[in-house]
Amino acid sequence: MGKIINAFIQFLGERIDFMIMPRRRGSKKFKVRVWTLIIIVVVWLIITLGGLSFFIRGYDYHIVKADNQLMRVKMRLIASELERGRKFLDLTRTTDTQMRQMLGMPGGKFINLPKGWEEQRDKEEARYQAMLNGDLTELDENEFNHYIDAIEESAKTRLASYQEIAWYYANRRENLNSTPSIRPSSAPISSGFGYRLDPFGHRSSKRHNGIDFAGKPDSPIVVTADGVVRHAGWVPSFGQTILVDHGFGYSTLYAHTTGIQVKAGDVVKRGDKIATMGSSGRSTGTHLHYEVWKDGEAVNPRNYFK
Repeated sequence: MGKIINAFIQFLGERIDFMIMPRRRGSKKFKVRVWTLIIIVVVWLIITLGGLSFFIRGYDYHIVKADNQLMRVKMRLIASELERGRKFLDLTRTTDTQMRQMLGMPGGKFINLPKGWEEQRDKEEARYQAMLNGDLTELDENEFNHYIDAIEESAKTRLASYQEIAWYYANRRENLNSTPSIRPSSAPISSGFGYRLDPFGHRSSKRHNGIDFAGKPDSPIVVTADGVVRHAGWVPSFGQTILVDHGFGYSTLYAHTTGIQVKAGDVVKRGDKIATMGSSGRSTGTHLHYEVWKDGEAVNPRNYFK
């Protein structure tokens, strides 16, 4: 082992000659010991590797810095889009309120929401706004996810509200179409609703559940709302009579007619001609007896047309 060490030490102490021979000048000779050459090579390697390491770290730093700047821009764009979406949701909330108020729906002024709900909502929106205006690279992931969930929940709530409005409007529209609202005849009214003297000369008063229109024979009679014909034919005292069920608790009766043009089961629309004016049944002359029933009770037909 000692011999090997001595031989290595002798090797390090040996000289190595380097000769430089330019074309136009004389040659130059350099003598360098092995250990000196080793030191030079090691120092060169250290400097080279250090330089490469510094360059790579600097390059990585600039790459990371550029990535961070790009990430900030992307996060700012995302935050801007989220904020714009939230503002649209606020606009839909206002539109929702206006639609409910116009339709007379409950909840038009958030009357069913718990006390302090609006204050709590404003506080949350202020917190989210501060979060989005801050350094987005330090954004709390849980807080951001909660913000996204809040927007999604608000969107779902607004969708459900609009579905409720659509359902309410559709049913209200159907109700309006099913509510008697026009005159069954253009003829003048000859007898009103309520108690009256017996038209056949008896000295007594009798409740008149409808109104009478006195017109020319065969003048048209129209149905006053959408519905389904439940009866079209003879009824004692009323003569040729049509009964129409309109749904929503409404039904109408047309008596003393002639020339019936519908049958039981027919679907009719407001304004359809269903018969002509006559004097069938127990009648003193050509006229139409018209009744409106609501929830099983006769009501004054004059309240359902101008």
